[in-house]
Amino acid sequence: MQRLRSFWSLPRSEKKLFFEAVLALLLSNLSVKLIAFRHIEGFLRARWNDSAVPKGYGDDIKIIHISLTRAVKILPWESLCLSRSIAEYVMLRRRGIPAVLYAGVKFLEDSSLSAHAWVCTGRVAIEGNAENSAFTVVVKIGQ
Repeated sequence: MQRLRSFWSLPRSEKKLFFEAVLALLLSNLSVKLIAFRHIEGFLRARWNDSAVPKGYGDDIKIIHISLTRAVKILPWESLCLSRSIAEYVMLRRRGIPAVLYAGVKFLEDSSLSAHAWVCTGRVAIEGNAENSAFTVVVKIGQ
């Protein structure tokens, strides 16, 4: 009940962003599971790879991240970093916010491979932080 009460106390713009985040996560999760990544990458490059004209967007980045975090917490499925990063990248680029989606890999001590995806906006790394420097970037979408 507390969650519902706190949700209704949010401003209308944040409620809209929350529902957009839920939809974006649903679509990105389905895409990652059903479509080969080369097709997803091609779509993202064709649709949102252009450089945007920067405008006042500092608070938008934070609110988008918060909306996605809220959506991830209430959805019944687990959203992996790739799905979250795709959703975040699309939401940012729809608003003209310059963003770059990275996917990287690193070798672990037991010789296995670990993969991770994250989004950067200018100097700000949204998903992950300094830990991303350990990954070798294999895919970069955006400018």
